[in-house]
Amino acid sequence: MKKIIVVLLASIPIICLAQKKVKIKKEPVAWSYEISPENPLNENLKTYKVVVDTKLDPMDYWDEINWSLKVKEQDVLKRRKLYDEAVRDTINKWANKYLDLNERPYVRSSPSDFTIKLSTNQFSVEMIQTNIDYDDPESVLGQVNVAARLVVLTSEGNILLDKEIRFYIDDPDGPTTHFKLKHLVVNPTFKLKLRMTKKPEKRKKLLEKRIKRFEADILEFFMEEASAILKDQYLPQYIDSYAGIFSVKNKGHEALNEANITARMAINSLSALSKKKRKTMEQVKPDLEYARDYYTDKLTRTTDPTIQNALNANLATVLLILGDVESAKFQIKNIPEFEELDKKTIWEGSFTYYLRGLADAISIKEKYGERAQLYQF
Repeated sequence: MKKIIVVLLASIPIICLAQKKVKIKKEPVAWSYEISPENPLNENLKTYKVVVDTKLDPMDYWDEINWSLKVKEQDVLKRRKLYDEAVRDTINKWANKYLDLNERPYVRSSPSDFTIKLSTNQFSVEMIQTNIDYDDPESVLGQVNVAARLVVLTSEGNILLDKEIRFYIDDPDGPTTHFKLKHLVVNPTFKLKLRMTKKPEKRKKLLEKRIKRFEADILEFFMEEASAILKDQYLPQYIDSYAGIFSVKNKGHEALNEANITARMAINSLSALSKKKRKTMEQVKPDLEYARDYYTDKLTRTTDPTIQNALNANLATVLLILGDVESAKFQIKNIPEFEELDKKTIWEGSFTYYLRGLADAISIKEKYGERAQLYQF
């Protein structure tokens, strides 16, 4: 019996050693993409003007209250005139913020070589439901119909761009034009009033009045979308990306950590602020290819899942920088956490945080293709 106990006790350190947890150390890497314009403007088109044609009110509920507190004018007509001026000022401020190209060689002036025009229709409430389950937040009240049109045309009347922008309500199940009880009815008094109103036309007016409070949000949404379209069409864009290079703290992984240092320094040198430390893609390519080959080989020689995840992430990052997007996608999909990234947050660990950055960077390359090139200072 004593011999058995001695044998068991002697085996404990060996078991503990075999089960020693692998500890991962993160080292951030960052780079930028330069996105070339989808349809660059003719070099002769340099001056432009901006026109916004809308009846949507940019003054939300609190804007109106603040405006009323500041404006003491009692005459109805003069008060209306002052309010209209406040509306125009707000629209002009948004136009300056969102619709200005604000990039050389383009200059906003009049007369102009081309015009950027954003026009909107008024929102309407359609398909009003008469049978509503007021205990069900998913009950559909109706459908909102509102859209904008972004047009860019030359002074000769040639249309360079013509895009429709539709407004959708944010919903956990995806953007929708159907608004539900949970979207608008947060006021118990309004909910009761809507319940007591039986005639569809009166109910429609109630809902239209309620949704009017969201006109400002809708108009600013159109401005933001128009801004994104204009930038994508005519201006170079710069998108920062990040990921992590993962090393192993435990002893016995010196070769892996050396390869990580090589990869990390190569990637970060592409956008180094110091001219002495900054390198071109041609200069760092041999180091990245070395790291790529090492990670690929190491993956065939390890069975530890933690190290495998680190290697797959490192390899995906290096492959992406080298321009092999499909292989980078393949490697990142080998990491179990990748399938749950949309459900995880940065608070769930630094590995998830850097994996999210890598996934976003891959998406950028997928979306823009050859238009997205590594930016070098």
